[in-house]
Amino acid sequence: MAGGPGMETPDEQLPVARRERPRFLAYHKWDRNFYLAFLAASWLGVLMGFVPAAAKRFAGHASYPAPLILEIHAFAFTAWMVLLTAQIGLIRTRHPKLHMKLGLVAVALIPIMAISGSLSELYGQRFRLVHQPPGDLPFLIIAIFDVVLFTVLACAALVARKDPATHKRLILLATTIIVGAAYGRWWGTPLYDLFGEGYLGLLIYTFAGTDLLLAGAVGYDLLTRKRVHPVYQVAIPVILASEIATTIVYHAPGWLPIARTLIGR
Repeated sequence: MAGGPGMETPDEQLPVARRERPRFLAYHKWDRNFYLAFLAASWLGVLMGFVPAAAKRFAGHASYPAPLILEIHAFAFTAWMVLLTAQIGLIRTRHPKLHMKLGLVAVALIPIMAISGSLSELYGQRFRLVHQPPGDLPFLIIAIFDVVLFTVLACAALVARKDPATHKRLILLATTIIVGAAYGRWWGTPLYDLFGEGYLGLLIYTFAGTDLLLAGAVGYDLLTRKRVHPVYQVAIPVILASEIATTIVYHAPGWLPIARTLIGR
């Protein structure tokens, strides 16, 4: 028997827009290949961005000697990429329980990456300021951007481990931050020569790698789910706003004395 006024079902009581909104699918048959492609793009940036510098250092032609903290940072960064590779491989080969257990390695790895990354940048800035003046003190704000955003996103991913759709997107976002730095090392100089050192130039040659990966992630959600996951809706605008804020601080004259204070010079 049809219900009278006030007897609608819960779905019928919802506004039309909410009733017709598609449910976000936690899994899609293309996910496995998308994350494999993301992994390949990440390794490409890492290899092209850091291998030449590492080879130069091993050949004894580095611009400054590597302290222990820099070696720890390089090891931790590489360990993150290896862990990411292993985790994607475990999901592809249907070993979710081992994936969950191995993911606990990140609990120790994330703080090591954050601390070693910060101290390595401080050391490098002090060395360049003393031995290669005037150095590049404004760049310190970009390193701070990388460390803070990576740490926040990676920690959020650990908290969301029981929500696979959210967890894997937060891992992707955290990885784009550090991989974006690798891409900057790879193509930063040509982009700098093309766009210059102004606000727009800095945004492009510093953050182009990160932003292209983010665009690919958003495009994939739209292609497969017809909507963007809520974590992207929140995190990506924050990342883009942080890039703009970082660019403004980089060019601000008042940032230099603050940067000097931070590196103890």
